[in-house]
Amino acid sequence: MYSPLRGDPEVMDELGAAIGTALTDLDERRGRPPRRAGGTPGMAVDAGDWLLRGGVALAGALSRYHRHRVRHLDRLAGLFERGRRVVLVGNHALDIVDPLLLLAEVYRQTGRLPRFVGHENGWFRLPWVREFSRHFQVIPSRRPEETVAAVERDGFLMLYPGGVRESGLRRYRDEPYILKWQDRMGFLRVALETGAEVVFVAAVGSEEAYYQTTLPTPRVWLRALNAGDDLRYRNLGLRFGAAGAQLLPGVLPLPVRITHALSEPLDLGDRQRARSDPKALIELHTRLWDECQRFLDGAVALRRQDSDLLDLLIRSGQRVLQRIGI
Repeated sequence: MYSPLRGDPEVMDELGAAIGTALTDLDERRGRPPRRAGGTPGMAVDAGDWLLRGGVALAGALSRYHRHRVRHLDRLAGLFERGRRVVLVGNHALDIVDPLLLLAEVYRQTGRLPRFVGHENGWFRLPWVREFSRHFQVIPSRRPEETVAAVERDGFLMLYPGGVRESGLRRYRDEPYILKWQDRMGFLRVALETGAEVVFVAAVGSEEAYYQTTLPTPRVWLRALNAGDDLRYRNLGLRFGAAGAQLLPGVLPLPVRITHALSEPLDLGDRQRARSDPKALIELHTRLWDECQRFLDGAVALRRQDSDLLDLLIRSGQRVLQRIGI
């Protein structure tokens, strides 16, 4: 059938622009973030990069060691297919094994990697971690403008709102799998500013990968981790893995089973109101914090179906050590 549009590139461009504008207007009326114009979410990476290939290979070995699995990764992939910007947030344990396993699987399944927000000192002071951070453009945690720009450009960001307060200073035996997001609203501000979706990922098994003792971490090591300041993290408990004390990240964790579960995109409600009204922002943050904690609680409650004999034995041994006060 004849169409007056066929074969006229100028008319087709105008029609495409009109459709894009209409879809954006429809999203705004429905309270959805705008569609991303062009490209696909994720940091630009070279598949042949030696450090990327080495990280994926290491993650593959650790994945077998931890019998790792990811649940509901299709939720993230679906957002990518629709061109949505995504801010991925999760619960935090003090090591790189947990995020390495997750991000390697995301890369294998979707071909995408997020920009990552890292601690100002921990990610940028230790020699080999510092080089890794530079190579993969890790964003220092106190640079919100750079974080917003990264989401607007690359469309995919991951961070842990609880930081060291949640990963290191929390006593796992007294507060297992508890989110410490009291005043950590940066991730929410970034999502609201960029129109991004927020997805929570629950990591189960990460807290048992190293055993957190009641012994203090040596002050010389605290100074190395925190730019010479050994006071801020003086209550950081010494942790042990399969090779003894954990003084370097990622060195022989205990072979517990690690599982990640991704939530549906969180409902941010009236985004414009949350951006302009501080009280509304606090209310939204409190609601999301509660929803993420309940999602994490549910994932932890399901861990029995993911556990195997080795996982059960390690966790039982850790409980014995906790009871005798070690």
